[in-house]
Amino acid sequence: MRRSKSNTSRLRHKLWLQQRIETADGAGGYSSTWQNVAECWVELWPLSGRQFYFAGHVQSEVTHRIFMRFRLDVKAGMRFVQDERVFLIRAVLNSEERNDVMEIAVEERV
Repeated sequence: MRRSKSNTSRLRHKLWLQQRIETADGAGGYSSTWQNVAECWVELWPLSGRQFYFAGHVQSEVTHRIFMRFRLDVKAGMRFVQDERVFLIRAVLNSEERNDVMEIAVEERV
């Protein structure tokens, strides 16, 4: 789905963009925490869902497409958070290479 121009009326979901921060634990390892980067208004489109077994438990996974205004600091490996929902960023596309709208592929584990 192409979005060549920002349409602010569609940006109705408020999500926090977060990045992983790794801190040395003093024993040769690292501990990870998530830090808020920005509060973003986005358009959220569910794409597909599936259930699978992992370690003897049923897991659910939903993929979404997020559209938002262009930002330079959004990268794969970051995440969006909305209350208890977590959306892991898998890919970031600069829609039509215009630095106007971003299309972001995310995965939500349920």
